[in-house]
Amino acid sequence: MNTPVSPGYRSALLKISGEALAGDKGFGLDGSKISWIAREIVSASEYGRQIGVVVGGGNIIRGVSAATVGAPPLVGDEMGMIATVINALALRSALEAQGRSASVMSAFEVGKFVEIFSREGLLASLTRGDVVIFAGGTGNPCFTTDSAAALRAVQMQADVMIKATQVDGVYDKDPRKHSDAYRFESITSEEVLERRLKVIDAASVEILGRRSIPIVVLDLHVQGNITRALIGEKIGTTIVV
Repeated sequence: MNTPVSPGYRSALLKISGEALAGDKGFGLDGSKISWIAREIVSASEYGRQIGVVVGGGNIIRGVSAATVGAPPLVGDEMGMIATVINALALRSALEAQGRSASVMSAFEVGKFVEIFSREGLLASLTRGDVVIFAGGTGNPCFTTDSAAALRAVQMQADVMIKATQVDGVYDKDPRKHSDAYRFESITSEEVLERRLKVIDAASVEILGRRSIPIVVLDLHVQGNITRALIGEKIGTTIVV
């Protein structure tokens, strides 16, 4: 990519929930919403950024629903990891439909149509300008997709992890239930854990802390938010690790 990099973060790991891909349907895949998210990623990448994406699988299967068919928790986690592969392929297709090169890397072997994760392959994909979508979590049960995102952020040498959510930052309580909820502009990871704010887990904090990679929490559904974060605008909440 020949686009010069503007001030801000040179590279970023973007974490998106599986539910975001479902749009207003609440489950499955919403083509129009996935295309909209892809456009937001394309717009952000035009500023010369290296972008990796970790997407969840909650729009397809969650541990609770897996349990209803008799699946034990570990199997439910494995089902969820497979769901992230489906979402990653959908997002890749949406990016490619808009002329943006993208690749999918899975933490476990899926088939010839999905590359298995390796750091060498990751760096090669980033060098040629791909948006790299990571599927399969960490490849192990008992780890959240936030933990997977933190791990991939370190492996791609990201300057920031962006957690794109349904609200515009980190609050002291759920703003959808409490009109007096207070939004933090900046907060330390220690305070997030002490307050049990449930925006990110301890394992993710530990991983990101090793490389002092900050986390920006923002509203995915506002056009331009990802780009604003990447070029260094103050947006959402910054979690300092």
